Amino acid sequence: MPSLSFRNKTSFTLPLILLIFSGISLSGQNISTKQKAGEEIFIARIKQFNEFVARFNYKSDFKGNPVDSLFRVKMPREKMIPLLFDMKDLRLKNVGIKNSDDFIKTKSDFIREVIKNDLLINKYSQGIIAEARSKVLFNGEPRIVRVFLNQEIVENDMVKWTILTVKGDIFDIFKTDTSMVRFIPPSSNETDFINLKRALDDTEHLQNYASRNFEPDYLTLFFYCIKSGLIRYEYVEEVVYHIIDIPGWHFKVKEFNRNELNSGWLITDVARNNLSFSEFLKRL
Repeated sequence: MPSLSFRNKTSFTLPLILLIFSGISLSGQNISTKQKAGEEIFIARIKQFNEFVARFNYKSDFKGNPVDSLFRVKMPREKMIPLLFDMKDLRLKNVGIKNSDDFIKTKSDFIREVIKNDLLINKYSQGIIAEARSKVLFNGEPRIVRVFLNQEIVENDMVKWTILTVKGDIFDIFKTDTSMVRFIPPSSNETDFINLKRALDDTEHLQNYASRNFEPDYLTLFFYCIKSGLIRYEYVEEVVYHIIDIPGWHFKVKEFNRNELNSGWLITDVARNNLSFSEFLKRL
C-alpha cells in the first residue's frame, strides 16, 4: 500500500490506467518520464493478497481508497474483475483451440456469476487455502514439499493460520501390492500372531497389512521427521492461494513479479468445483 506522501506526489490518473489495461502501450501516451510510468505500475500492481481480496470484493480502488460513486462510473466491477486475471495466460490468446476456448468460457461464466450475485471473498474464510511450496533437506538432500494452511478462528474473534496437511514425493513411501499375497492369515490368532513379525519386516509394503480404511497421516509423519532431524525445513519458495470460498468455484491466485500494470497477485486459474472441503484438499 503506497504511503500518503507518495500518493500526494504522484500524477496518476484513472483514465490513463484504464487505457493501458485495455492494451494501449505507454509509448503512445506521451509519458514524460520513466519515473512517472513506474509510479503508475506501482499503483496498479496488486502488492499484497489482502489487496487482491479488497479489489475482488470491489471495496478499494487502485490506490487503496474505498470505492466511491465516481470510481463506480469509471470502473464498474465487471471491468475490475477481469483485471485481476493473469493476462499473459496463453489460454486467453489461443482462441480456437479447445483448451483455450473452454478456459475463456469458464472465465466469462465465473465473472458473470460473481457480478450477477454480488459474490464476495471472506478474507477470514476457511475456504482460502494457502499452499506454501517449500524447500527442505531430507537426509541432507534438497527436496520440495507443499505445506497447506488455512485460517482458524479462535476465542475472542482472533484468527491464526494452521497447517492442514503436507504433500510431496518424500511421503510416497508406500508401494501398492496388486498380487494380494501380502496379508495376515485368518488363523493367525491361533498362533499368537507369530507371523506379525514377518509382516512388519516387509517394510516396502506395510500398508497392505493395514485396514482397508487406512489413510497415511502425512502431517504427523512430517512433524515426526522435523522433530527427529530427518527433515530440516529451509524456506518457502512460492505461495499459491486456492480459493473455494465462492460457491461452486475454485480459483488459484499467485504473485507475478514483473514490471507491468498486470502484475502482483493475480488469478492464474479458475474452474467449477462441487467437492467438499476435505475431498478438495485431498485432490490438491
